[in-house]
Amino acid sequence: MKTETTHTHTQGPWQIHAAYFFGHDSLEIRGTNGDSSPFLCRLTDDTPDYEANARLIAAAPNLLQVARDFLLLAALHDWEGAAIDFAKATLSKVEGNA
Repeated sequence: MKTETTHTHTQGPWQIHAAYFFGHDSLEIRGTNGDSSPFLCRLTDDTPDYEANARLIAAAPNLLQVARDFLLLAALHDWEGAAIDFAKATLSKVEGNA
């Protein structure tokens, strides 16, 4: 018997903020949720490609919505193929089912 679980995340948009952390320039990713701005993660300049990774992380809520919209459109048009399978597998991974 499979148990249904609800997976949630900090709602977007997520924003990048410059910071200084233990002697390193860093970028903090924060969510915006009403009046609060929850801290999500920090990448420091000693991490390879930290700026590009910060941009990718900050875009995550938008990318999730794009994937969901793509699969909805695919279902409405009965599309099939590798891209659909990849999008389904990716959403499953995001939702903790993979």
